Amino acid sequence: MSARNQSKTALNITRVLLIITVVATAWVVFEWLFFVTKPSFMSLYSLWEKLAVLSGTALIMTVALVLGSLPFIALAWLLSRFTRRSLLVSVVAVCPAIILLAFTLLLLTDNFTLTLFGWGIRNAQETGIWLYRVFSIALLVYAARTLHQLLGKRNVSAGSKGLALLAGLIVLTGLPIVVVAVLSAPDDVGVISGMDRERLNILILSGDGIWAKHMSVYGYGRPTTPFLDSVRDEFLIAENHFSNAAETGGSVISMMSGKFPTTTRVIYPPDVLRGSDSFEHLPGVLKKLGYYNADISMRHYADPYDLNMRGGFDEANFRKLKDTGGTLVALIRSWPGLNATSLLTDRISERLSQRFGHIWKNKAMLDPMAVVNKPDERFVRDPARMKEIHRFIGEGRQPFFLHVHMMGTHGTRFRPRERIYSSEESYPLDWDEDGYDDAIIDFDRYVKETYNLLKDSGLLDSTIFIVTSDHGFKHNPLNRIPLLLRLPGSTDRAFGDGNTQRLDLAPTLLDVLDISVPVWMEGQSMFSADAQDRSTRPIFASGSSRAKTVDGIFWSVSNPQAPWYSLGRLFMVYCKQGFDLRLLDMKLQLASIDGSTLQCEDRLSMDEARQLMLLHLQERAYLKD
Repeated sequence: MSARNQSKTALNITRVLLIITVVATAWVVFEWLFFVTKPSFMSLYSLWEKLAVLSGTALIMTVALVLGSLPFIALAWLLSRFTRRSLLVSVVAVCPAIILLAFTLLLLTDNFTLTLFGWGIRNAQETGIWLYRVFSIALLVYAARTLHQLLGKRNVSAGSKGLALLAGLIVLTGLPIVVVAVLSAPDDVGVISGMDRERLNILILSGDGIWAKHMSVYGYGRPTTPFLDSVRDEFLIAENHFSNAAETGGSVISMMSGKFPTTTRVIYPPDVLRGSDSFEHLPGVLKKLGYYNADISMRHYADPYDLNMRGGFDEANFRKLKDTGGTLVALIRSWPGLNATSLLTDRISERLSQRFGHIWKNKAMLDPMAVVNKPDERFVRDPARMKEIHRFIGEGRQPFFLHVHMMGTHGTRFRPRERIYSSEESYPLDWDEDGYDDAIIDFDRYVKETYNLLKDSGLLDSTIFIVTSDHGFKHNPLNRIPLLLRLPGSTDRAFGDGNTQRLDLAPTLLDVLDISVPVWMEGQSMFSADAQDRSTRPIFASGSSRAKTVDGIFWSVSNPQAPWYSLGRLFMVYCKQGFDLRLLDMKLQLASIDGSTLQCEDRLSMDEARQLMLLHLQERAYLKD
């Protein structure tokens, strides 16, 4: 090959690499702008943290696109020996970049139509899908022609050079961030001691928004829990159990982590776990002991991957870890320093793959808002969740940790399988209590089916079976919620009569398994020696800001800003008293705990309660001393 031809080949390859860098960076920048200008996981980040996420993600996606393009570049180089500078050579050389550019343009179009008209790819059906297919092909042709022209030009315009320089700077800025993160030691939940006994399976079956007052196993007049009534002697029952959050996400994370939502800052979307909190949780401890962990709940509001729980679950909501963001995201998840970067990579990869799947595979896009607000349009109904439980148990993995969150008891409207106390006329009514009771009967049937499944599979006597809920009726954390725990074999353990809280469940399970409770857990075992002191232990619960928005396909706090971000209310249970502090105007209200069986006559004055609640906020940096 002549020196002139060698320089042309080198120039073409250099230009190919520059095009790949620009395309990958453009995709990341536009998606980063989408998330940074809306309520998202980056809402709590500083400007510098947001820029670090941008540059780190741009570097990783550029490297990934270059690696994916190498076989095409090699093939194009071989083709160039026979048909130099042809359209075929150009298309082959930058084939992955062409596809990515086309889908970037498709995403931008979808963002525009959703913002302007409230209609996009997720709404397309039949004819609409075919129109999007034609549009996608047109974008592919446009992207191919554009990149071919850039490859073939002898003189590149100043604008193109400036764009390439900007992309290069963004990518290179991410290099020290990624290098430092990779060289750092992976985070850990600490040394795990104990666990000399047989490893028991753990199955948590949770209903959404169940008030213990409406369960006959807790003394309700209507027989809403006939199965639990029949086996109540097999369970330990916490009579005065409370949630630590008014909404599902904060409640689930508090149960899993043993930490207050005000500690983890996971109150309501767009909140996710950050920093060491992403790695400090019960599933992570169990996984290090050989457990296979699974979650069957709902996307965005309770999903452990969406909430950025790392190193905890092998599968969640009909997908395995390796399927969320692909191999690349799975690789960078293990590095705490790339926590936010992997989140953005996961989010933008999912946005692209969902639209591709809807257009070309007829796969319905997720609609989490419909899951919680439109019972007749739920993408995943409780029977499907029950089917997943059967599938999981049938696979025979042991020991396992399985968390299931049923949605039939979630308001505002109820659609039970059988109407005993309600009627079809009751369905359009918000928070209809007859429909609510029928929904609880449905939940009891799922408890029975799960119990019998464990029994028929020979797992009942090797499984800790827990029945509970995430929060009270109408998202009221001052309602007592159910907690029934079945331990294998005979036991002389007892909960006692003290108030217990959801974040006590993780240390309680570790206690049962003879595992030392990590120092970062703020809860305490319900079997601990000082359990009787719980009657006057204050229990705190979070409530979200009222400023909500429907952004895309799910609800989130519209404008999370300091000092409260997504936190709008703080609740406290003390003895038989309930307190509700509205942070917007600092108005404190008093409420009694309906149905409390606690033998406690201590009372706090409003000033004493306010001081305790403000101290809780100060200790977690919501307020300055």
